[in-house]
Amino acid sequence: MLSLTEAAKFLSESAHVSYDDSFELARQCAIGLRNPKTEHTARDVAIRMLDSWGKIDKRTYYLWNDLIEAAGLYPYVRPNWLTSSAAIRYEFHKSSYLPEVYFHEEQNALALELLNKRSIVLSAPTSFGKSLLIEELIASRQYSSIVIIQPTLALLDETRKKLHKYRSVYNIIVSTSQKPDKERGNIFLFTAERVVEYRHFVKVDFFIVDEFYKLSLERDDERSLVLNQAFYKLSRLTTLFYMLGPMIKSIPESFIKKFKVHWVRTNFATVAVDEYQIKLPIHKKREERITKQEKLFPLLAELKDPTLIYCSAPGSASELTENFLKFCITNKISSALEKKTLTEELVEWISEYIHEDWVLCKALQNSIAFHHGALPRHLGSSIVDSFNNREIKYLFCTSTLIEGVNTAAKNVILFDKKKGPKPIDYFDYRNIAGRSGRMKIYYTGRVYRFYEEPEQMELDIDVPIITQDSAPTELLLQIDPTDLSAESKKKLAFLAQYDPILLGIIKKNSGLPIEGQLAIVGEIERNLGYFHEGMYWKSFPTYEQLVPVISLAWDNLRRPNENRAGIGSAKQLAYLSISYCSLKSIKGLIMSQIASDYWKKSEPVPETRVNKCVFFTLNLVRHWFDYKLPKLLGAVSNLQNYVFSKYRLPCGDYTFLAGQLENGFVSQTGATLLEYDIPVSAVNKLSKYISLDKPLDGLLEQLRKIDLRRIGLNRYEIRKIKGIL
Repeated sequence: MLSLTEAAKFLSESAHVSYDDSFELARQCAIGLRNPKTEHTARDVAIRMLDSWGKIDKRTYYLWNDLIEAAGLYPYVRPNWLTSSAAIRYEFHKSSYLPEVYFHEEQNALALELLNKRSIVLSAPTSFGKSLLIEELIASRQYSSIVIIQPTLALLDETRKKLHKYRSVYNIIVSTSQKPDKERGNIFLFTAERVVEYRHFVKVDFFIVDEFYKLSLERDDERSLVLNQAFYKLSRLTTLFYMLGPMIKSIPESFIKKFKVHWVRTNFATVAVDEYQIKLPIHKKREERITKQEKLFPLLAELKDPTLIYCSAPGSASELTENFLKFCITNKISSALEKKTLTEELVEWISEYIHEDWVLCKALQNSIAFHHGALPRHLGSSIVDSFNNREIKYLFCTSTLIEGVNTAAKNVILFDKKKGPKPIDYFDYRNIAGRSGRMKIYYTGRVYRFYEEPEQMELDIDVPIITQDSAPTELLLQIDPTDLSAESKKKLAFLAQYDPILLGIIKKNSGLPIEGQLAIVGEIERNLGYFHEGMYWKSFPTYEQLVPVISLAWDNLRRPNENRAGIGSAKQLAYLSISYCSLKSIKGLIMSQIASDYWKKSEPVPETRVNKCVFFTLNLVRHWFDYKLPKLLGAVSNLQNYVFSKYRLPCGDYTFLAGQLENGFVSQTGATLLEYDIPVSAVNKLSKYISLDKPLDGLLEQLRKIDLRRIGLNRYEIRKIKGIL
């Protein structure tokens, strides 16, 4: 008699499952489903049977279908094979608002609670289907104003595409420049930063926090402070919310009581996972990486299904992609797939607007790609689409893709054991492994790892802006005085010595170190004449004017070990900022780097120089120009304004420069199109034919009336525009 664990192995290894074996496995599965201690393993066996459906004796199909129903896996049930009583249970699990969607057992229970206006905090595996509950809530139209907070732009893009079908009912807001619609409902798709920045919330009926574990300061995420602030801001508008994430052991009891939430922790999964460790001989660090590649590349060549390869950082993902491409060419291994319409369009766009010799161009032609945070937003989104459409077979990626984005991957390979500079822990590992398999596509996923599984752990999540126990002063300052605990008031007591106007400015510059902001004010005051001469500017500055501004931010507002994205000094960042403002083009900046003496000397091989310059420039633009530098410029602008006004001196204003950098030198309204996944290249072309100073609906109406091909847009740009019409 096989145990349930042995049954799972038997199914994976058997070429055929006889009638007797299938019946015995079904009997064991039925017994296991009745015991809470073995229910999870029994459900895993039922899922594996779906993956082995062609192996089992057909006479047991009805039996296994009943077991799948008994396991609560209603999305997998064949309804025409059910008994009348089971068919009634099946229909009970049908979505009330999503056509032809059936929830699994635990999903259905939570959907009913959400529809009954209950706040839920959910910890569940990746394959649980947590995000489907969001769409059920939206499709119900119960709430007219919903805010969805997600940690990455990749996740926001995915959600925006899913919710596009509701645009007749809801105005989808993705930019802080957009205002709520008074006729329709409103869905705000924001990062935490944008929730904090947004000034047009009239009311909020319900909000959602995806990957809510990032509220915890213990995860050492530099954006946890602003996520706490966003949660606090929204919780003062409504106490109805849904927070979701994986593998959380507990949340504060005080949080549960304060918001009367239903805390749900479950291990219900809809895919099974096989894990394999690839053994390596002991080597020095550099030799180990070479050995890993020697093991990885033949494995990839053998795998038939779409595969994600996890890498610690963008540089690692790019390097592995390049080396694997060379391996395929050298060994005459064809990884190209027949279907490649989107990848062909991507290659065409990249060749024109980035560089034709960039390794990603060549890789895409062979159904290989990489995905990381340095890629232009629309490009990263299109690469995910290509992977899910099976136009890309091998995708080398970092945590920007692993954290929540739904990908149709059969296999996941853990190549690196770090996340950035830090070792991945068990939580990260399970999050990565959870990307393998996909409901109704790959019932069983495979995970290959080059290292031992990290020591098991579970997270106890704090919400510091509510408990205030571990909240730093930057976070406490954002809390209304009436909500502060006695201990928190003591921590903030030292601020009483400062001008309330200055404290208001520091509070406005949320998420930045208080001590650093005070230091900037003190430094400007001590050298008033010097700083006023250099910092009294508006619009576009000279290099000499920009250096003192960036230097103050660089020295005082960055946190220890903060990502620099390849920048070594404030002067270097100022120089590159001025170059970008002059060229107003990513490709122009790339070409200037390739032609520079520095890169010619450091990378004499043209092919290598192109790849390194492209990565350096894209990383610079995404990290500094699109996000970090505008925030720092805004903060220093506010602080200099305070000091110079205090001494009755004319003030500078850096908000124009910040906006230009952040929006890629297009108008603020035109920048809304960037949020909708439209490349800057397309927005620039459109600006000659349509008025970009209209609200989004007006822009879309104009776009529907023009012949996109006749005005010079290429196939990729047309595809992206048609995707939002």
